[in-house]
Amino acid sequence: MVGKPPRNIWFLAVLIACSIGSVATPVRADGLDLQGQVDALWTTISNQQQQSLRDRILGPRTQYREVAVVRFSSQGGPDFVLDQTSNRPLLRFDGSNEIWVLRPSAGLRGDIYYRNDVGEVMLRTTRLGGVTLYTGAAPNGLPCAVAGEARRLNLPEHDIRFLLRHFMRESVRAGQAIGQDFEITARAVDPAASDVYGDAATVAVDGIARLAGTRSGRERMSGLRSILISSGPGPDVRRNGETLLLTVSPRLGAAGRPSSARVARALS
Repeated sequence: MVGKPPRNIWFLAVLIACSIGSVATPVRADGLDLQGQVDALWTTISNQQQQSLRDRILGPRTQYREVAVVRFSSQGGPDFVLDQTSNRPLLRFDGSNEIWVLRPSAGLRGDIYYRNDVGEVMLRTTRLGGVTLYTGAAPNGLPCAVAGEARRLNLPEHDIRFLLRHFMRESVRAGQAIGQDFEITARAVDPAASDVYGDAATVAVDGIARLAGTRSGRERMSGLRSILISSGPGPDVRRNGETLLLTVSPRLGAAGRPSSARVARALS
C-alpha cells in the first residue's frame, strides 16, 4: 500500500502548475526554478500587504502620491502642516507663524527622521506610512493621522515700507518678555528680501520669549538690549554683549534665517 505524498510535495506541485499556467509559451518542468518561484510569490504577498496598510493610512495610491502639502492631527498634541514641495520639508504648527525648516535623515528599518536646525527630531515617518510628532512636552512622540490637504507654507509678507513698524512691534514684545527696553534694527535691507528680514525678527523674538519663560533663561539674557539683522552667506546667530547679531541669507527663503530654537540656544 502506497502512503500519501507529503504535504510540501503538493504545495510544490501547485506552484509548478501556477507557474506553467501563467506563461504564454510551453515550459519544460526540468527548467523551472522552484526556489525563484517561491521567492517571487512571497515577495508579491509581502508587497501587497505593505501596500494595503499604506493605503489604509494615506488613502489610495492615486491620492497620496499627488498630495505634497498635508495637514496632520496629533494624538494629544498640536495639529500641523507638512509641506514637501520645496527642497527642504517645511512644518508649521496650527496657531503659530513660525515655519520650521527640516532636514531629513535615514534611520533604522527605513524610518526617516526630520530635524530642525539645532538637531532636534521633530518628526519621524516609517516605511509603512506612520507619522510621529516629537515636542518638548512629548519627547517620547505622539502618533499622527492625516487630516486632509493643505496649502503651501510661505513666509508672511512684509512690505519694505512697513518693515520698520514691524520691527517696532517686535521690539515691544521682546522688551515685555525680558522686562526692559529693546530695539531691533537691520542693515541694508533689500526690498525684495523684506519678507525674510521681517520673519527673522519675529522668529528671534519667539526664541527670546521662549527663553524668558524660565527664571534661568531670564538671568542668561540679562543685559540684552537689541537685535541687529544683517545679510550673509548663511543663517547665523550669536550674542555680542548687549546685542544679538542675527545673520540672514534671503536667497534661501525660510531656510535663510535661524529658527527660534537656534536663537534660544545662542542665548543659553
